[in-house]
Amino acid sequence: MLQPTDGGYTNGYHNDGAVAGGISGGHRVRRGSRGRPRGRRSGGSSDGDARVSLRQQHNEDEEEREKPAPPCTEFDTAYFNSYAHVGIHEEMIKDRVRTDTYRNAIFQHQHFIAGKVVVDVGCGTGILSIFCAQAGARRVYAVDASDIAVQANEIVKANNLCDKVIVLHGRVEDVEIDEEVDIIVSEWMGYMLLYESMLGSVITARDRWLKPGGLILPSHATLYMAPVTHPDRYSESVDFWRNVYGIDMSAIMPLAKQCAFEEPSVETITVENVLTWPQVVKHVDCYKVTTQELESITSRFRFESMMRSPFHGFAFWFDVEFTGPRVFPLDNGMQPSFVEPSNSNMTEDNQRKKRPNPNDALVLSTAPEDPPTHWQQTLVYFYEPLDVEQDQVIEGSLTLSQSKENARFMNIHLAYSSGGRSFVKESVMR
Repeated sequence: MLQPTDGGYTNGYHNDGAVAGGISGGHRVRRGSRGRPRGRRSGGSSDGDARVSLRQQHNEDEEEREKPAPPCTEFDTAYFNSYAHVGIHEEMIKDRVRTDTYRNAIFQHQHFIAGKVVVDVGCGTGILSIFCAQAGARRVYAVDASDIAVQANEIVKANNLCDKVIVLHGRVEDVEIDEEVDIIVSEWMGYMLLYESMLGSVITARDRWLKPGGLILPSHATLYMAPVTHPDRYSESVDFWRNVYGIDMSAIMPLAKQCAFEEPSVETITVENVLTWPQVVKHVDCYKVTTQELESITSRFRFESMMRSPFHGFAFWFDVEFTGPRVFPLDNGMQPSFVEPSNSNMTEDNQRKKRPNPNDALVLSTAPEDPPTHWQQTLVYFYEPLDVEQDQVIEGSLTLSQSKENARFMNIHLAYSSGGRSFVKESVMR
């Protein structure tokens, strides 16, 4: 909801007389319609100390692996069932930016994958597992809890890869792999990066099976936000009702605003819609991130508008990088050939978007200035726009939290102020 300075909730309306709306019960399916950090050596200790540290971490990881798996809820079952539909996988595979980047990343790390063991978390049709087999992996465990795993197994057979790719139909939390793995590959990102909470399954696989010194693809992810202006979208959804075939239907406009802007909207915008430089909301290091820190994320922001314009809401997008962890000894005593990205010291207070040197990292971006993907961008609209002047400050805080109703849903709490007025917008991404 949006809360003006006088304390009355307006849920996205910036005029004093608006009425709050409720949360929609509709469900959104991604791409449909579509623990604990692992110990890493920082570089100052001797090889012997590092090996002792890694042995200690190994023992701790063994204790972690013995913990019982969380139960599979009815929401989990519904989520897995949604991925049994071939249309979702068709959309993902046809996203050339996505699929080509993953394929390039796998073959860019072919020197590390060749002869090694891989687990593909959420394998879908098995396309990434097959890429890994083509890159020379000795064995690939393709894991998926959806019934699409049955089709993945047939695809593996049709490509004569049964000797390399083993399809496991079940949750990562439940299936058994009787060896440690060298590489984890997963396409886990949801809308707004964290919607669906699939990153938790990658963390589980990492803590259960990944060897010290192992590789995770993608390795890092960054969520960005920026204020946006989008008068065309507002006009299409709201102003349309002012004159319909010569009939004044403006009485329906409050309901139209609620229906159009109550929940986050997944759509494509351009750089012309963005009012300021973006700011980092969350940087995720897949080698270290824990499930606990993903339960609730809070970030403060401060923007300065680069133009005079109506301010319609906030846009969110992300990118992921395909690089390795910090350099530290592998089991064979040799150092890996991959290095940490050049922007590894990125903090969540950084305002401007930072990209690694192309020679250091392969990046999959969903930013408005980059080629479009099926993720598009996620927008949280206000019910009423705010007029901002050039250089006017927009500041506040954002909290993203897993829904108590369903951890795969995401609660969005935006508190922001500009021009001497303060508001709160709350919504749920379902």
